[in-house]
Amino acid sequence: MEPVVIQSPVKGSWSFMNPPGHHPDAKDFVAVDRKGLPYSFLNLVLHIFYRLKVENTFSWEKEVFSPFNGTVVEVSNNMNDRNSLNLFRDLIKGLVLAPRNKNKEIGFFLGNYIIIESVEGIFALLAHLKKESILVKEGQNVESGELIAQVGNSGNTIQPHLHFQLMVENNPSKSIPIPFLLESCQRNKEENLVGLPNNYESFKV
Repeated sequence: MEPVVIQSPVKGSWSFMNPPGHHPDAKDFVAVDRKGLPYSFLNLVLHIFYRLKVENTFSWEKEVFSPFNGTVVEVSNNMNDRNSLNLFRDLIKGLVLAPRNKNKEIGFFLGNYIIIESVEGIFALLAHLKKESILVKEGQNVESGELIAQVGNSGNTIQPHLHFQLMVENNPSKSIPIPFLLESCQRNKEENLVGLPNNYESFKV
């Protein structure tokens, strides 16, 4: 299937930090600094050896935008955010314990999320949103680039980020993600181009 060109669901400096086993056409957007880091070096130490507050990451509460014109078909807005991060604890939870919870409701994995259907019949899933930050309702029409929520740390996460994928049906647990391109992104100081950065490569949108 040809990649679908979308407007970026976030703005600023980001990187795709996809964990092992992550589908290549589903992307985890993580906000980064000019060094490509999601937080300062001191906060890296806290994340590994102690506890890191979510507000000390660059992704926390970043604005999230609609990737295209469409209709909101599903919203979940009441899952709590985990406000304290520990890398080893969260890795065990995400990579070892989570696969054993296949019968859990989808919110266990996605946290707060929005699903939008485009006028062409493509579904966009935006997940791990901040509790009660979602600004749209089911059945509401949205425009490309419209502010719809904030990045949170709900669901199965290692740190605050936006999980984003496109689907041909409204079924996140079974539908296979399809490829997409950003209609404009800046990579390696190049001019803005249509494309998709590599994993762990910093880019601006």
